[in-house]
Amino acid sequence: MNHLVVSGINFHSTPIAIRERFAIPTTCLKHALKALSALPNVREAALVSTCNRTEVYAVVSDPRAGLSDIDAFLASVQTIADHQVLRPNFKLLREDAALHLFRVASGLDSLVLGEGQIMAQIKTAHHYALEAGTAGTVIDQLFKLALNCGKRVRSETSMGRRAVSVSSAAVELARETLGSLKDRTVLVIGAGRMAQLCVKHLLSETGPGKIMLVNRSAERVEQFLGNDLPNRQRLATGFSFDDRYRLAAAADLIIVSTGAPEHLITAPELAKHKALGDRLFVDISVPRNVDPATGELEGIRLFNADDLSTIVNRNLAEREALIGDAEAIIMETLESFHAWQRSLLVVPTIAELRQKIEAIRLEQVEKRQPSCGSSDKADSRQQLEEISRAIVNQILHHPTTQLKATKDYEILRQQAEALRTLFNLDPLAARRSPHPSTHRLAESCQT
Repeated sequence: MNHLVVSGINFHSTPIAIRERFAIPTTCLKHALKALSALPNVREAALVSTCNRTEVYAVVSDPRAGLSDIDAFLASVQTIADHQVLRPNFKLLREDAALHLFRVASGLDSLVLGEGQIMAQIKTAHHYALEAGTAGTVIDQLFKLALNCGKRVRSETSMGRRAVSVSSAAVELARETLGSLKDRTVLVIGAGRMAQLCVKHLLSETGPGKIMLVNRSAERVEQFLGNDLPNRQRLATGFSFDDRYRLAAAADLIIVSTGAPEHLITAPELAKHKALGDRLFVDISVPRNVDPATGELEGIRLFNADDLSTIVNRNLAEREALIGDAEAIIMETLESFHAWQRSLLVVPTIAELRQKIEAIRLEQVEKRQPSCGSSDKADSRQQLEEISRAIVNQILHHPTTQLKATKDYEILRQQAEALRTLFNLDPLAARRSPHPSTHRLAESCQT
């Protein structure tokens, strides 16, 4: 029997200093999925790697062995010597794994309640799993339901009207620390989606302060400039990425959000360029792009993604009301997933059972063809058909009704297997595609 599991780490119990060690960049997702699919007990797999979490969703042949395989995979993701200390501390089985993904997609398990970026990240995880061929029937259906659940939560509850995100929380954190930003000089390093959202939030306020945008790829900046941006005159671009320290020295606020795997701002280099006066750094990158030692420099205040909790914990009553509305939709989605899972057992079993008994019925009807005249023969044949069909329907009625009524998946599986054994049907064998040889993730990303 196959089992749905999820294993990994997330912000609930793991600080950013550890989460960043497990982060898997988008460019390595396909290689990582291939490595997962090579594991002996993994049948299907998908990877969700964001600033808040790195989680493996998998269908495994044996829960204990499968989770052990995933542990080994996550250990290979790390490139540090103390990997025995850093182990995945989050594991769920079966319906709990499905429920967790539905809550993640709905924004209920995000550091910033209801943040919208997670939907794009779930969609990316689904896309790469399909492209890598590691999303089989269960993972594909699970992620489709999760995405639909997230859309419903945002369209049918007030969650969507909050329009919260990690980016908006980062800007709000800066406002709480510095006051109004309309007169401030701000540097945004990065031009990905989160960095772009930061710029849009900053531009939403009219004022004389300059907002500077710098990125390794000038082309990405040019694409962003093609958007309809408010207060466009406040935005300054055209800088070289090498100018980032000089620009940081001239800014009051520096927001950093890139996918780089290393520090883009280091303490020794910044110390050479730092002008007199206070500077606020907000680093929402995972892995972190600002050297933590930067915060020890005089006049520098440094916040990272985990520090956004001050924004998260606000308006607890409002958050609880939002969660209540969203959870109802999530439980509906979970029941849809259960119904779909049950159908995988019920529909083929009933169809094959009926097909087998129908074949027996037809065989016996043919053997008992009457030898009388053609008219009497036709009447007798019709009577045989009607009587035999009625008998078959009566025989199949109870097991069919019983299978459809059973809600517990494990009991249903046992009932389906019993029927298949008693009537000599094909067993419910798990499908499995041949896997490539196992490689460490680090080796795969180099190819």
